[in-house]
Amino acid sequence: MKKVLITGATGFVGNAVIESLNRHGYVPYALVRRGSEGKLKHPAVELYGDVLKPDTLKKAMHGMDAVIHLVGIIREQPSKWITFENMHTRASENVASAAAECGVKRFIHMSANGTRENAVSMYHITKCRGESAVMTKNLDYTIFRPSLIFGQRDAFINMLADYMKKTPVFSYFGDGSYPMQPVYVRDVADCFVKAIDNSETVGKTFGLCGPEVFTYKQLLQVISRALGKHHILLPVPEIFIKTAIGMFGKAEWFPITKDQFIMLKEGNVCSDDSAFRILGVERHRLEETVRSYLK
Repeated sequence: MKKVLITGATGFVGNAVIESLNRHGYVPYALVRRGSEGKLKHPAVELYGDVLKPDTLKKAMHGMDAVIHLVGIIREQPSKWITFENMHTRASENVASAAAECGVKRFIHMSANGTRENAVSMYHITKCRGESAVMTKNLDYTIFRPSLIFGQRDAFINMLADYMKKTPVFSYFGDGSYPMQPVYVRDVADCFVKAIDNSETVGKTFGLCGPEVFTYKQLLQVISRALGKHHILLPVPEIFIKTAIGMFGKAEWFPITKDQFIMLKEGNVCSDDSAFRILGVERHRLEETVRSYLK
């Protein structure tokens, strides 16, 4: 049985990947920092390491057949050294370098939809640098760019649902027309895992989006129905949210950052479904899936 090292293993996507690895007959090895023990939801061998400490990565790479690199953040905490540059760029450089030096050729890298060289948000800019770090190493890499990932433990849809449970009236920014194409976490995890032994995906970059496109307002309506409620949705002028972000956007308690607002307005869709076809993964629809866990 092949051994696969997972970084970001204790996170939302990481736990789904471990479950998928077990289901598909691989042996998952989870890279965890000291103090993060017990956060895994599925069986895996725990190895201590830190993506910002290269020496610990080389030890963890010993005997591995593949690496699935998942480390990423959606907002920064500079006081804890949790920045986009550290977690997207430096971490990817360190993990990819360690894999190449230790002869672990197969490398699955999670980036993000919208990543590009001329990006506006630092989130996407640093994701692009992370991709470049992987591509310049002597690796059999596959890069996946998921859109908004949803699932039982996701940060975005569950956050909206928690707010909507507390009030019959909910607001949205501007006209609420920002398009998004949410993808189910299990579908994403299965793509990562099935790509390990699929030579057709080597050296390629794929978008991973769900089967349906929603506007932001439509997404709120889906969540409202899943909760069994009938919310009144009211538009809020963009100038108000921009002002609030300028004042409170760096505070951890504030629900949206400047980067997140930029990305929301840009939209989060992709027309490429080739990864799902190549890897034989059938995508789950949003509404029927969120209904199974939001209530």
